[in-house]
Amino acid sequence: MSHPVSSSSSSPSHWAGKAAVVTGGARGQGACVARLLLEAGAQVYVMDALPGDDAAWSQLHEQAQGLPGQLIPVHADVASAAQWEALADRLREAGLPVQGLVNNAGITGPRAPVTQTTLDNWERVMATNLTGSFLGIRALAPLMPRGAAIVNVSSTVGMTGYFSAAYSTSKWALRGLTRSAAMELGVRGIRVNCICPGVVDTEMVRNYPALVQTLQGIIPLQHMAQAQQLADVMFFLLGPQAAYITGADLAVDGGITGGGIYWPVGRSLGVL
Repeated sequence: MSHPVSSSSSSPSHWAGKAAVVTGGARGQGACVARLLLEAGAQVYVMDALPGDDAAWSQLHEQAQGLPGQLIPVHADVASAAQWEALADRLREAGLPVQGLVNNAGITGPRAPVTQTTLDNWERVMATNLTGSFLGIRALAPLMPRGAAIVNVSSTVGMTGYFSAAYSTSKWALRGLTRSAAMELGVRGIRVNCICPGVVDTEMVRNYPALVQTLQGIIPLQHMAQAQQLADVMFFLLGPQAAYITGADLAVDGGITGGGIYWPVGRSLGVL
């Protein structure tokens, strides 16, 4: 069966009259990709658990001024099935096709190893990082037309071992969810991909200065990623330029996974 080839352009005409949902979108890389979608003309539902009076919402509203798209804040917990269904109902009533979903919301938890992780902390991290993405796909995939796309945000710690048990496990599992969804939804022409950021210069990382200092020595490109650099990759995967990419894990990490353990070893030996 043949299908029309998508335009290679992500001009406003591609996103105009279409909806996109970004979780954890009030700040950081989520806010950056929300802005890109607004610039492209989408109606962007930004889902975030931050309270309505948080300064991040005001900043996002300011950034949305004058852009061709429309910003629609959604104060909700991604771990709540009822709140996802409520959003799906709103989207049905709006009558716009859901062209994109970015499952970006995530928390680190206490970064504890297995034997020091409490059940409460384990379940809290899993609920946000994994269950929230599952619920989002389950609720919104039925509203997506052929050509729509989903981007899940995993991590390089979901591609290798990491001491933070709950966080690492949730990010490994998110890659599995991505592939399962890609298999199911591919026959409907809906793509599902996963990006795996490395060290991103956000508040979530900066609040752990010792970790930042240690991580600097393992990045071949020698600097942390900026949130906008992650957003650019998400936007690409959502758009028609990525029309033949699905079920993929894309490391956006400055070379960390590509270099593996041997990049810092080479640096230590003076070879690199």
